[in-house]
Amino acid sequence: MFCITFLVCNPLSSIAFYLSGDPFFYTLVSTHILSGFVILGYMFLNYRKKISGQQMSFYTFVTLICIYAFLLSKPHLSYVQSCLNLTLAIIFAGLVLRWPLRYALVVSALSMTLYPASIHFLSDTALYDFFEQGGVFVLAAHFVFPFVVKLSYGKDKREFYFRYTLQQQNDALEQAKTIAEQATRAKTDFLSMMSHEIRTPLNGIVGMVHLMMQEEENSENPNDLLKTLKFSADHLMAVVNDVLDFNKINSNHVVLDPQPFDPFEFFDILKKTFDPKANEKGISLVFSIDRGLPPQLTADRLRLSQVITNLVHNAIKFTASGSVVLDVREAARTPEAITLDFSVTDTGIGIPKAEQPGIFEIFTQVRTRAHSDNASGTGLGLAISRELMRLFNSEIHLESEEGEGSRFSFRLSMPYSEQPLVISKRLHTGMAESIPAVRVLVADDNKTNLVLATQLLKRKNIVHDTACNGLEAYEMFSANRYDLVLMDLRMPVMDGFESTALIRRLDPHVPVIALTASAFENEKERAMASGFSGYFIKPFIPQDFYDYIFPFLGIAVK
Repeated sequence: MFCITFLVCNPLSSIAFYLSGDPFFYTLVSTHILSGFVILGYMFLNYRKKISGQQMSFYTFVTLICIYAFLLSKPHLSYVQSCLNLTLAIIFAGLVLRWPLRYALVVSALSMTLYPASIHFLSDTALYDFFEQGGVFVLAAHFVFPFVVKLSYGKDKREFYFRYTLQQQNDALEQAKTIAEQATRAKTDFLSMMSHEIRTPLNGIVGMVHLMMQEEENSENPNDLLKTLKFSADHLMAVVNDVLDFNKINSNHVVLDPQPFDPFEFFDILKKTFDPKANEKGISLVFSIDRGLPPQLTADRLRLSQVITNLVHNAIKFTASGSVVLDVREAARTPEAITLDFSVTDTGIGIPKAEQPGIFEIFTQVRTRAHSDNASGTGLGLAISRELMRLFNSEIHLESEEGEGSRFSFRLSMPYSEQPLVISKRLHTGMAESIPAVRVLVADDNKTNLVLATQLLKRKNIVHDTACNGLEAYEMFSANRYDLVLMDLRMPVMDGFESTALIRRLDPHVPVIALTASAFENEKERAMASGFSGYFIKPFIPQDFYDYIFPFLGIAVK
């Protein structure tokens, strides 16, 4: 822009001399036309990458100073117009040029030397006339020019570095954002896969235990080991649900489900769960339960057992000798609720004072514990227990000395009843008033899950067929009529999504239920958007299974 401006404006500036009748006009025009060719030469060299833009403007300005000095030495009727043009030129240069300071110093020194020297030595005009007619302003402008360039250059340099570093920061943030998104997707995919892999065999365990329990209901000698196994299976199912459904926990969507239970039976089963491990380590396991407790309490039994199990499990794991004691005592009672104090005390390795503030953090283990031979796990137990206690509107407190054991305690208030708990004799498999003639297709690649589902259907005399993959399910549906399809999502050959899409082409109205181990909301949304009529999550108990599928079959449940 600097070069083009002088290339165009220099010849135009001579018009003022022509209009004033100054014979200097002819010298001025011819000289500026000649200088224009020189400027074009510099621009050509810049175009060919021989010189930089800064060098091109510097050479142009130096050339113009030499031209201006030559013109000043020629006869003038008045220097006013020339001084005005030279002052405007240096002001324009200060506004548009971004030079290093050395370029500005050379230009200023050259102009402040050549302009007076050319008039003094080559012109018949007195130098005094030049200064009187505006030369002072020309030299003052050139004197200030280096300072203006330095400020502009420094400002632009700072702005450049600011923009450059800001761009670097933006790039780094964008890269970090991409990495975080990829990590989140990888974590979600991993947990989704782990959820499926863990829930699938767990479904078989939970389902089979409940089927065995049904057979035991008519036995005169109930099997205590089977009751303990059922309790452990239910507890394991609750733990797996909590850990793997991390989105649900993190978004505060976990809701307590208070149900009445017998506290003495509850603690008795809990103790039998831990007796084998305590006996194996030679530890005394004591459950000291206040015998004055009401025969019926109302609370979320599974969540409470999860907290106590985590505390007792940790106590046994980190206690090499001595005892682990669960103490439950009544603290207060009103007509509506009873307040109980729970504590788990061990004689284990203890927790250093410095480590105690972080003991309830997710994925955190105390270093002394992490170095123990028996220390293993994810470090989620205490963190989940703390969060569950917050749902109970309570807190877990820790008292511990390194090498002297630990004591975890909390207080809960819950409704109670002095009436013994009456367990309904209704079969926990959903009593249906009548079973119509219906036919169900079950598609699952896991044999255990197929056995469980078909056993549950057999007990209701429901006719059923099985398929080991999505393609086989589609082929069987094409050849037969079914009133309901239970479809696993992850299967070989053809998955449940593809199979359901093909089935929908044959019958858009038949109920198709996704029977899956994936509890992630995005997969549920995908399934419902892909044509599924329902979404039932493994593991499940028979009661829930029947309650869910019966409405799709038009079966009324008592």
